[in-house]
Amino acid sequence: MSGIVLSASVRQNLLSLQSTADLLATTQNRLSTGKSVNSALDNPTNFFTAQSLDNRASDINNLLDSIANGVQVLQAANTGLTSLQKLIDSAKSIANQALQTTVGYSTKSNVSTTIAGATAADLRGTTSFASATASSNVLYNGTAGGTTAANGTTTLGATIGSFTGTAGTAGDGTTALTGAITLIATNGTTATGLASNAQPAD
Repeated sequence: MSGIVLSASVRQNLLSLQSTADLLATTQNRLSTGKSVNSALDNPTNFFTAQSLDNRASDINNLLDSIANGVQVLQAANTGLTSLQKLIDSAKSIANQALQTTVGYSTKSNVSTTIAGATAADLRGTTSFASATASSNVLYNGTAGGTTAANGTTTLGATIGSFTGTAGTAGDGTTALTGAITLIATNGTTATGLASNAQPAD
């Protein structure tokens, strides 16, 4: 190689080709990366400026992501509030229907009274009651006038006694019914309880 001698024109052409190859490599690198400056050796000022801009763009993208997440949260909250509003409207509708429905009971009476000593916690009041004898006659016996009070010995009914009256007669109309009267005799002729002393024949 040391023995090769190049003329000035050939040397110039060779240098031009080398420069063209370098430019071609640089252009291909720029096309593949999309950047005109890929290292600080190309252009330090532009390289560091581009790097600073890239960092800022990355920060802005992160902020955009955070904003998008916040928007999603707000949308979810809005959906929840809309559902709550629908539930409230439904409850209002049910309440209005209940107010318009006729109740199934009558109006309470206006009777009122006052209990001495009664409180909200104890409605019994201070009045006490004890067993006592009735102060008036509440039941009367059958004595004429209706003013005689009944007592423990009063009999509420008729007086016990014997029955008196005319005894019944046999079939002949004259013989009184007694334990000695024979209604049907075995011989057919001695019965005393039937009319004319007659009795059915066998």
